[in-house]
Amino acid sequence: MRGSTLVGLILLAATFGCGGRQGTVGSSVGLGDGKPADGGSEPDDTAPAAKQAEAAPGKPDAAKAEGEAPPPPDPALVSALVQKTGEGTASDNDLHVRLEVTPRPFGEQWLLAVVNRGTEPAKVQFDLRRLTLKLEQPEDPKKPRAKWQKKPAPRVCKLPEGFGGGAAASADPLLLEPGEGLVQTFDPRLYCISTGGESLLAQGQTLTAQLGFTPKPPRQVWKNGKKTEQPSPQVAPFIVEPATLDPEHELRVKQLTASTFEVTPEMAGGETEEDTSLPLQLRLLRGSDASTERTATATVEVRARGQKSMLYFRRELVSFVVHGPEGIRGCDPQPDDRAPDRQAYSTLAAGGAVSATSLLTELCPNLTFGRPGLYLVSARFDAERDGSEFGLRAFTGRLESRRQALVRISTGDLPALPPPEPIRVRVGQ
Repeated sequence: MRGSTLVGLILLAATFGCGGRQGTVGSSVGLGDGKPADGGSEPDDTAPAAKQAEAAPGKPDAAKAEGEAPPPPDPALVSALVQKTGEGTASDNDLHVRLEVTPRPFGEQWLLAVVNRGTEPAKVQFDLRRLTLKLEQPEDPKKPRAKWQKKPAPRVCKLPEGFGGGAAASADPLLLEPGEGLVQTFDPRLYCISTGGESLLAQGQTLTAQLGFTPKPPRQVWKNGKKTEQPSPQVAPFIVEPATLDPEHELRVKQLTASTFEVTPEMAGGETEEDTSLPLQLRLLRGSDASTERTATATVEVRARGQKSMLYFRRELVSFVVHGPEGIRGCDPQPDDRAPDRQAYSTLAAGGAVSATSLLTELCPNLTFGRPGLYLVSARFDAERDGSEFGLRAFTGRLESRRQALVRISTGDLPALPPPEPIRVRVGQ
């Protein structure tokens, strides 16, 4: 496996986050909001890969600082979220244990709260691997759906079965007294990711968060000559149970459902501004949703802008920087010392492009993607051959991707990080 370590720790956004007091699921330190954990000059979500990679070599102390836990969520956001759980919804349950989510701008951590609004203590299986995000596409008013057509089923975003491996066992239930709650942050991109490493969040969608296990649907029965629905008996496991079970009353809850909200452009994100001063543009087209690090890939493209350009391009000339809560790791392949022949140079017409897909384990240090979780990948292409020996004028210089690709790893050679302690809150405080 090739690659030289440009910085210390593996960057991982694991299901259970990076530990520490924030309680982050799928977090990426210093990314998205551009705010460093230590208040220093940490690169933000759109910082060029070159600056991130070059700031680290030979500075193990700085690399260690990258792995520090981010600060806890804004207390005002936490307070508002807890207050929101006081609003009754149609999906309320007999125990009055409620789930709510606060969405945040693209790249920032969302907040999730489970609060006991009832009058009796309850036990909660607070495990965000049981979180699902249901996305419903808005209907186009210009193309109304025919009356005979069924409404499209919502897309269900969740972690793959077995995420984290066998070592990721469920923790013991947590006791919530009346008025107590738990708050944790998470990255929705860890759940809503396509096979090509794209975020599935899009403007105009309606999103509903649910935590727990899918309940059995109601039974269809005939009564007095009419077809009616009756609740189906539910069996374990449950997400919420009374602290003291009453065999005469069925108060256990299979699934908690939060309020529905609409995905705004700010939440969905989009392409970042590119440096238009260069004749060529480097883009990360795709990441991957991989079962293990051995199948993780990233696809890059070099495209000519408004004029014909020539360059010498090989995938070995592309380096990557991988981001996550434990730090930053660089993936820099061995230098290509071969002298290219004339046919190795590509001529790109205006708008033309050349692309390459890389198996990341061939370019990155061992175990860079060794833990289950979400990884953010940036790319850099260094063009040094100008073709002058053949009388050519090929592009030379450095191109950097502004857009990051997502890579999700389901199981790894390294164990999943243990879940951090969620923030305990109390209504009114």
